[in-house]
Amino acid sequence: MRKKIIAGNWKMNLTLAEAVTITKGLASASDASPHEVMVFPSALHLESVSQIAKGSKLIVGAQNAYQSGLTAMTGEISPVQLAELGITTILVGHSERRQFLGETSEFDNEKISYFLKAGLRVVYCVGETWAEREKGNTFTVLEDQIKKGLKDITSDLFVNLVIAYEPVWAIGTGKVATPVEAEEAHAFIRKEIGNLFVGASAIAEKIQILYGGSVKPDNIKDLLTKPNIDGGLVGGASQKLDSFLGLLK
Repeated sequence: MRKKIIAGNWKMNLTLAEAVTITKGLASASDASPHEVMVFPSALHLESVSQIAKGSKLIVGAQNAYQSGLTAMTGEISPVQLAELGITTILVGHSERRQFLGETSEFDNEKISYFLKAGLRVVYCVGETWAEREKGNTFTVLEDQIKKGLKDITSDLFVNLVIAYEPVWAIGTGKVATPVEAEEAHAFIRKEIGNLFVGASAIAEKIQILYGGSVKPDNIKDLLTKPNIDGGLVGGASQKLDSFLGLLK
């Protein structure tokens, strides 16, 4: 049985005081939850949030990192620096970084390979735009992102990999894929992972695949009833304590 994950991506939101307040509430709630609970704060808040979460089951992850040890790379963060804060989980490939910062699946593959080989946990984001869905290209886009993003990742490294399916058209728009639509995409992603190499089908059955895109307390229950949906990567609803706690019920 794959354990469910409820992860909050705070993006470039929240003041430090707001992040601290939410983290304090989540630290105790995570200990009582049957799910894995994660938060991905702004880089400026990582130290404070990780200190509050210390000793609890709450997992604090980074929204971004660079695939290197300490080096001359202005504006980036090394996993070595994150490790000093006890942070070993990193988001890769979020649609906002693809769309606005030019990240490609090939570049994400470099990150994924480096982070997994370093023993870090990666949440790899994939998903199509509305234009791509309207043209009937959803599965073509997902196949491309899976094959390029996970190219040459060896079987032993998949234990620390999580996939997040986030249809770009549903992020922050109030639109949400129906449970049937989300399940269809998740099942396809699981199948594609199983086709990556000989023996990958067993890995595909174990990998956690999250849904992201206007997830809220009032729709998460229906999403989680689907057999291939293993949790949520949540934006807006994770940025208030009451609604985040509602996701955990």
